[in-house]
Amino acid sequence: MRRGQRCCLVCWARPPGQSRSEPGAGIRFMLSSLGLRARRYANVLVGITGLLGLAINTCPQLLKPQRRRIFWLLFKRQLYNSGLRAASINTIIAVLLGVFVMSKAYSVIPNNMQFIDYYAQFFNIVVNREIGPLISGIILIARSASAVTAEVGQMQLYRQFDALSAVNMSPALVFLLPVFFAFPLSLLLMFFYFNLICVFTSYAVIELYHEGGITLMAFIRALLEQLTFTEVLVSMTKALVGGCLIGLASLFFGYNVQDRFTDVSRAISNSNTFQLFAFFVLNVGLSYLVYL
Repeated sequence: MRRGQRCCLVCWARPPGQSRSEPGAGIRFMLSSLGLRARRYANVLVGITGLLGLAINTCPQLLKPQRRRIFWLLFKRQLYNSGLRAASINTIIAVLLGVFVMSKAYSVIPNNMQFIDYYAQFFNIVVNREIGPLISGIILIARSASAVTAEVGQMQLYRQFDALSAVNMSPALVFLLPVFFAFPLSLLLMFFYFNLICVFTSYAVIELYHEGGITLMAFIRALLEQLTFTEVLVSMTKALVGGCLIGLASLFFGYNVQDRFTDVSRAISNSNTFQLFAFFVLNVGLSYLVYL
């Protein structure tokens, strides 16, 4: 490569307005990029807050029987697609996780008469508090939130929301409210049967390898003794707030699709990135505030 070509490539890779010899140029460019991303996320949070207010203002429309019937049909469809159809993948991951957790438990917990008590505490901290909510949220984002963003993005691309408004049908009633109510409930259901499958898988592994003659009821009783009201409340908060955040974010990014077809894929990518970041911050933040 000639010297002139190399200079052009260096100038292209350098942030505009900065000379090659200027010290700290790369660091300042990284900080400015982080600041730009933080401003974008702040704008997204403002838009999600606006959608939350719109959902609350649209709720009185459910008092009308005809509109309530429409909402109920769409709500059941959304709940089935986001919560119930995810049971298969949730079950497979929960089984694998239950086997993995038990194998790790055997390597760190002494194999004596108090093994179940030690394991119950280990299971509560690792699975119930942290891994279960995180994996369930990731499944909801990957399966349902992406589909909602793509569906809303396609409708926005082809201006189908204008057709709904033309027939005096509120888009908020048709799309916003079903997602607003179905996503938190779906995530709560996913939390429940993820932990339930992990419990039965763990007990099956104990029956195969542990020489203690432990009954299923004794095993479940030991797990319930470790569970406190605070942990139940935190798990419900993660499900309800996290599900609402994921659902509203998917609608926000889908509705912001412009006139290009590539905006749909970009909206899905940006939506998933924000949802993963926000859901991890929510889970880690709540766990840090309550348990540490």
